[in-house]
Amino acid sequence: MPFTFKLSQRLARMRCAVLLLATAALAACEKPTGLTDPAGTLSQLLVAPKVLTLRPNQTADFMAVGLTNTGDTAALAVSWSVTSGAITDTSTNGGRHYGHYKASADTGTVKVVARGNQGGVADTAVVRVTPVPVSIVTVAPAPASVLVGQLLQLSATTADSAGNVLSGRPVTWASSNTVVATVSGTGLLTGVATGTTTITATSEGKNGTAAVTVTVAAVAAVSVSPGAPSVVIGGTAQLTAVLRDANGNPLSGRTVTWATSNGGVATVSATGLVTGVAVGGAMITATSEGKSGTATVTVTAVAVPVASVAVNPATPSLAVGGTVQLTATPQDSVGNSLPGRTVTWASSASTVASVSTSGLVTGVVAGTATITATSEGKSGTATVTVTPVPVASVSVSPTAPALLVAATVQLTATPKDASGTALSGRSISWATSNASAATVSVNGLVTGVAAGTATITATSEGKSGTANVTVTTPTPPPPPPPPPPPPTTGSFPLQSGALNTLLGTRKRA
Repeated sequence: MPFTFKLSQRLARMRCAVLLLATAALAACEKPTGLTDPAGTLSQLLVAPKVLTLRPNQTADFMAVGLTNTGDTAALAVSWSVTSGAITDTSTNGGRHYGHYKASADTGTVKVVARGNQGGVADTAVVRVTPVPVSIVTVAPAPASVLVGQLLQLSATTADSAGNVLSGRPVTWASSNTVVATVSGTGLLTGVATGTTTITATSEGKNGTAAVTVTVAAVAAVSVSPGAPSVVIGGTAQLTAVLRDANGNPLSGRTVTWATSNGGVATVSATGLVTGVAVGGAMITATSEGKSGTATVTVTAVAVPVASVAVNPATPSLAVGGTVQLTATPQDSVGNSLPGRTVTWASSASTVASVSTSGLVTGVVAGTATITATSEGKSGTATVTVTPVPVASVSVSPTAPALLVAATVQLTATPKDASGTALSGRSISWATSNASAATVSVNGLVTGVAAGTATITATSEGKSGTANVTVTTPTPPPPPPPPPPPPTTGSFPLQSGALNTLLGTRKRA
């Protein structure tokens, strides 16, 4: 029987189409004289295929053939080993040894080793286990709808070509129109303005999309405040329309139209300002997106009396020299504001805080004062607290004095505000950095202790200034001059005995 016929029969029994080419390559090395060559010596062991790519948990067949030095198939036993996965089945047929390999669930590079039982022959094949590629990306919810300012979490699901979910795959997000809606790196959608946009999730080059529509919440209710204002003929009252959605959330930026049921009694402007025309009643209606709210206005000939006065802010605080504007709102018995009423202002302690006729309060000195606003005999008050101007810096003078040991020098500290204006009446503490060289008293008097330097610090309200003091030792006095020499006569000294004789002779004469 020809060798080529036997070879074709063996190839027909191969378990994997991939191995057909490898087997043919190995068979090309054999001589056509038979399956084995008893006279030959085992030379090498070949494994095929040499390189293979699999997915996790996939299987493949490897074949190992021992060759003699003459190129024929050699008879030997073969053992298989792998660095990952498993050889689940082995068999031998006609000098060919088969190993059925199954990859593990992990990805990476695996070595498949076939080792002969003689001659130390072995060969290795490499299997690259690669992740199943992403074929499908699905975004949910799709389509989606959000309101302006609303958030919506989108999710992306990655799957293989069979629809099996693949976890742990990175996903990037993008919006086709960020003016309408933006999306974060985690798929969090934010509605920005009305319109439509397409949100795209991408993983390994595959995309999934969601069509997003951004809308504004519809107006579900309109309320008008105050609900029952009272005005005099010629007087006015400002109405306000509050719009809410179906969940009771306030809505802004919507168009509101105003109308009156009786223009002969009261009119209303496009901004909701009601003006009394004649005695009677009128219904004022505010409408937005088909929803309406009303207020009933009463117009009287005589002014509604002031029942109370509200002052705002009620407890202001300001620094000495600072100002704060107060406002007074006269109100009727049900709390409706009464514009156009005369208001007078007064301070309980003008030496602490003064107030102008328009309610402008000025701080004079630290303390508290009650500011009263009065209209038609009714009053409202605000309690004003005036605080000292804070210390912003402290300057010390002189800045670099020099003194002798045991001598003193008086330092002066001047607290100043932020504009550099000196502040009086502030508490000051003193400290020295080197008491062995110079000390300082509580009033800034520095005394030299020993030769050296010290930094004297003056602190007021957390702000500090310094002076660098130098102490020196006094210079010792010069030595006294030597005594004068005794007087001389002629070329010889005058002795004391001769001097006495001379003086006695002169006295007798």
